[in-house]
Amino acid sequence: MDSKFYKGLDAKGQEKGLLKKHGDTYASKNASGTGPFIVTERQQGVRVDFERFDGYWDKKSPGNVDEIVLTPIKEGPTRVAALLSGDVDFIFPVPPNDHDRIKKSANTDLVTLGGTRIISFQLNQERVEAFKDKRVRQAVNYAINNEGIVKKIMKGFATPAGQQGPKGYAGYVDDLQPRYDLKKAKQLMKEAGYEAGFSITMMAPNNRYVNDAKIAQAVASMLSKINIKVDLKTLPKAQYWPEFDERSADMMMIGWHSDTEDSANFTEYLTACADEVSGWGQYNSGNYCNEVVDTLVKKAGSETDPATRTQVLQDVERKLYEEAAFVPLHWQNLAWGASKNVAAKDVVNVMNFPYLGDLVIKE
Repeated sequence: MDSKFYKGLDAKGQEKGLLKKHGDTYASKNASGTGPFIVTERQQGVRVDFERFDGYWDKKSPGNVDEIVLTPIKEGPTRVAALLSGDVDFIFPVPPNDHDRIKKSANTDLVTLGGTRIISFQLNQERVEAFKDKRVRQAVNYAINNEGIVKKIMKGFATPAGQQGPKGYAGYVDDLQPRYDLKKAKQLMKEAGYEAGFSITMMAPNNRYVNDAKIAQAVASMLSKINIKVDLKTLPKAQYWPEFDERSADMMMIGWHSDTEDSANFTEYLTACADEVSGWGQYNSGNYCNEVVDTLVKKAGSETDPATRTQVLQDVERKLYEEAAFVPLHWQNLAWGASKNVAAKDVVNVMNFPYLGDLVIKE
C-alpha cells in the first residue's frame, strides 16, 4: 500500500489505511499501485472496468489491451456459454464437464496447467469429541475415495492427494498417498468405540472451487458408510467465508495454494496451532494443534540448507499424515477458456495470476 495515498481519515472518520476482512473501508474501494491498468469503475459483484495506465513502468511489455471489463459469472455452464457465444473473451475456471465443448469450438481454445491448490476438509476437534481421537480422524481419511472423486466428479482433471504439498514442493513425500480402505475405516471406528457412528454438520462453498458442492456431497455419502451421518449445507462463497471464520460446522472445506511454493505455508495457515497474535493457524477450522509440528516448521523457516530444510518439512508431512490432522482430497488443476484471438497461453501460470498486462489480442 502507498502510505502517502492511504494517510489520514476518510469521509467516515476511519483511517484510510485500515484493513478489515469483509469490511467497508477506504482501502477496499480506492486502489493505489504501479500496475499496467487503473480501475475506472467498480460495481461490487457486477463488474470492474480497467483502463490501461499510460505511465506503466514496463515499456517493453507486449500487451496491447487498452480496456478490460471483469464480469463475475458464478455458474460454470453460464460462464462457458458466454465464451462460446462471444459475449466474453477469457474465462476461468472451466468446469471439467465443459472442456470438450471449448476444445471442439472453432472459435475458442482451452488452456490447462497442473494445479497445486489442495482441496481439503478440516475436522473440528473442539466441536466434536470423537475427532479428538486419532483413530476416528484416520477412519474418516480411509473412508474417502480420493481417486473416485477425481475420476467421477473431476473427470480426471485433478491429482488425488495424501498430503499438503504436491510433487515438486519442498516437503513432498512419495509414499504419503491417499489411503482409501473402507474395511480399515470401519475397523478403526470400532477400535475407537464409535462403531455405531455419530452425527456431524458439514459446510462447503458451492461456487469457490471446481465442483465444490458435488465433492462435499460425495464425501458426505462416503462417510455414511462408516455410520457418520452428515448434515451438509453449501453456500455461495460470499456467505461461506464468514461462516468459516466462525467455525460454524464440524467439518469444513478449504482450498489452499502455497504462496511460497513449499509445504511450510500450508502448515502455517491450515494445521498450525491457532495464534491470533502471529496469525499462525488462521485458517485451521479443525483446531488441530501439535507443538512438535509447529516447532519443526519454525525450524524450517530459519534453515538455509535446502536439503536439510526439505527433510524437516517431510517430517512435518509424515506427522500430519500419521495423525490424520486433516482430510486431503486432491490438488485442483487449472483450466482457462479463451477466444482464438486471445493469447491466453502466454499469460497464465500455476499461481493462477494471469499477467494481463502482457496479454495480446491478435488482429
